Amino acid sequence: MTPTEYLQLNSPRLSHPARTLYYLHLRRLAESGAPVLLSYPELGRALAVEDPQQPGGFSYQVNASQLTRLLDELQEAGLIRVNHPPQESHYHGAVCVLPCLTQAFNSLPIPQAAHPMQPSWRPGEAFHDLAKLCGLLESRFNEEELGEFMAYWLGRPETFATDHQWMLKFIKALKARRYTKTSLTPMVGTGYQQVAATPDSGPSPRALQMIADARRLRAHEQGESDEKE
Repeated sequence: MTPTEYLQLNSPRLSHPARTLYYLHLRRLAESGAPVLLSYPELGRALAVEDPQQPGGFSYQVNASQLTRLLDELQEAGLIRVNHPPQESHYHGAVCVLPCLTQAFNSLPIPQAAHPMQPSWRPGEAFHDLAKLCGLLESRFNEEELGEFMAYWLGRPETFATDHQWMLKFIKALKARRYTKTSLTPMVGTGYQQVAATPDSGPSPRALQMIADARRLRAHEQGESDEKE
């Protein structure tokens, strides 16, 4: 039962037979979301209560005019909407819909079907929000990262997943890839933060000193060789 149905059915202006007619009969007929054909004989049988003291008798029954009043109650409460009644005095033969129920059907998400990875797959609109929920604050990705992920799973066609599950797998792959890159990058301290060290564009001072010493030694050895000749 939807919240709107619950509120309307608990209205003190709605009679108990009207509630019973809606919940135990009309709602059951409309569970597929299709319109309901109002048949007075069928509605009357749905509400009738057999009398155990009289075989074949009934302790409670409604006639056509009573059914019309019950349907009026449901329509005024917004629980049913009758489309083009054939007669002004009754609803027999008319078609009705249950707005509260059809709205609930229309608002339900369509279940996703599991499928293997496909060459045309792309993360959906919910990817960035989902990534943040999973702890991946930087959710932007490039074609190389996406292509590597897709290539891995395209080679495993026996694996099926929904789009939501594929996005979770991609987020996990991005986190692993970025963690590996970060762990391989030296970290240096800057105040209270640890940041990745940026490599210098040229040799370090120590390397330059070693190069100079090697050149002087090579020049000295070359000079001694010339003197001997």
